Amino acid sequence: MTKEQFLNGTQFYVGSKKYKGDSTYSFSSVGSISRQSRSSVDNRIVLEDYECNVVKIGRVGFEGFTFVMGKKVVVKIRFEDLVEFKEEA
Repeated sequence: MTKEQFLNGTQFYVGSKKYKGDSTYSFSSVGSISRQSRSSVDNRIVLEDYECNVVKIGRVGFEGFTFVMGKKVVVKIRFEDLVEFKEEA
């Protein structure tokens, strides 16, 4: 996936799709990543929820953080590791 696709809010997997109904993610213009939980029957979105804040967008990737049980968790992900979600026909 390219940086431009990421910034435009294209839905993506981190790595590859692991199973039917696997969650996808997308960047929102307010500076956060949303997670789309999908149905294992038809891949439609059944729940969209906050995943993390994005604090830095660089040339080759982005850095985000969230809190888990009171601890700050920081992630650094490269755009090349993101795989665009494509609707199945």
